[in-house]
Amino acid sequence: MTSRLKVLLLTAGIVAVAGVASKVPEALARVDYFEIHTIRVEGARWLTDADAEAAVALAPGTNLWEDASVWVERLRAHPLVLEARARRRPPGTLLFEVVEREPVALLPTPGLEPVDSEGRRLPIDPVIHRLDLPLVRPAQLVERDSRPLSPLQLRTLTTELARLAELEPAVVAGLSDVGMDDQGDVVARFVDPEVTLRFRIPLATRRLREGWTVLEDARRRRPEQRVESLDLRFAEQVVVRFARGNR
Repeated sequence: MTSRLKVLLLTAGIVAVAGVASKVPEALARVDYFEIHTIRVEGARWLTDADAEAAVALAPGTNLWEDASVWVERLRAHPLVLEARARRRPPGTLLFEVVEREPVALLPTPGLEPVDSEGRRLPIDPVIHRLDLPLVRPAQLVERDSRPLSPLQLRTLTTELARLAELEPAVVAGLSDVGMDDQGDVVARFVDPEVTLRFRIPLATRRLREGWTVLEDARRRRPEQRVESLDLRFAEQVVVRFARGNR
């Protein structure tokens, strides 16, 4: 190894550790030795190295010390990526640290597509990754017909679902599907316990727990009847409906 190359490598190592790549001399970005040959991703569950390489689309011969902001912006445009930053590992590895968009539900389209808290469709195969997520019914629930959810309605539902999943993960884990009626209220069906829950957004965790307490009390008082639904739409009230039509 020549003394010139040793100096260049030492300079690159110091800069990488210090995180001030923008101060690398322009001469360093013209050295063939630092041509990018490997792209890696850290912090990803869904995004692969190949996905990142395709998204960044580097031209042949791209140097590690060129402006990284363009590469980062290209990767941020990928539907799985919420945030990203680039790190250099001389002589030729480009590393991306990413924060991914997390799937919160499955949207029938008619195939099942994962969506995140903003209602964005994510290129994740739910079968390969065995996603156990509630379904979002893609239409409003009305008496005579079905109207497709607008993008805003879909985002409203998925945002609320993500919020509840963070606050009450055990409860949301029992969800089968969730939809919206023509009044903009949420209709959520659970498999454990088997019951339909109606509420208005945002649902306070206190109200959710009140509803579950009333459900348990109703089941204890009338063990021969199945509670069909809980209605939390009305302040200070929990309306219980039984499968036989009794309240």
